[in-house]
Amino acid sequence: MKTRFLLASKRAHREGHFKGINTGTVSMVIKTLYPLLLACLILSLMLGCTASSTAPPVTNGGELSSYHLEIDLLGTKSEFLVDSQGRLKTKVELSSADGRLSLWLDEGTMVKDKDEKPLQVVHVSIDSSPPFPPDDAYLVGAVYDFRPEGANFDPQIKLALSYDPDELPEGVIERNLYIAGYKDTGWEKPLYKNVDTESHRVTTQIDRFARVAILAPKEPPPLDKPSGPADKVEVVYFHRTQRCYSCIYVEAGTRYTVENYFKDELASGRVTFQVINVQDKENAAIVKKYGAFTSSLFINTIKDGTDHIKEATDIYFLIGNDRAFVEALRSKIEKSLKGG
Repeated sequence: MKTRFLLASKRAHREGHFKGINTGTVSMVIKTLYPLLLACLILSLMLGCTASSTAPPVTNGGELSSYHLEIDLLGTKSEFLVDSQGRLKTKVELSSADGRLSLWLDEGTMVKDKDEKPLQVVHVSIDSSPPFPPDDAYLVGAVYDFRPEGANFDPQIKLALSYDPDELPEGVIERNLYIAGYKDTGWEKPLYKNVDTESHRVTTQIDRFARVAILAPKEPPPLDKPSGPADKVEVVYFHRTQRCYSCIYVEAGTRYTVENYFKDELASGRVTFQVINVQDKENAAIVKKYGAFTSSLFINTIKDGTDHIKEATDIYFLIGNDRAFVEALRSKIEKSLKGG
């Protein structure tokens, strides 16, 4: 009974308290606070919508689960989905508005900046202050500046540049055109190239951003062919300090060919095989002699003390085809030994 009484007493006290409030005062308070409450509600909804539309999803660790990579190709912008590790979640096929530059990236390609963080933006423009071409080549068309500097890709991405055949210097052979990248050490020729002389387009593969352009080699004056068998044939392979699969493949394939098919010539010294790092200062003299600046294979036919140096550029198209690679190189060395 005591408990029930206490409850009844509290209820009566509460009712008496509310009865003492002026209803006009309550109405005035509500009218005053209503606009403020309404404004707060609208602001809250706006902030909530903005956050949900622009903030990308995150993982439990607080990192982005995916984001959009922006590619600005000579002023034309596109976006592609990338996961938190920097891996493309879709295939990329882009061309500039004028059709002179095209990019292809496979789905699953890792796109990283120089700090190995997922790449956020790619910007390609025409270089207004292009570097001079190397002494042994002409510059064909524009130089394209790929940014950010140091951005890298795994696997390599495909790049194509078009050219106007009417702008080629006199005497240049179209099939000898190639794409080169300009870095601190100068122009570097990629290992792979393909020239389509019908569509006037050169294609290559790159794994790192740089300034790129089409170069046309200046044709050297023809050398007198050695008459009769060669006194000596030097097989020289050049590489850079940082090596890729293709670079290692060419060295291994060349070594196998020389050591298995020219044992007697190696033993007598009539055939020699050297592997040279072009970035080692101690090799500066031989690098200059052969004109090497990146991964490259040369065969030097020596007759009566005269060098007849030829670069085996076509050998790179056989990378991965063991039998064809060995047979092609074997034929070149045999021809050189005969003085051809």
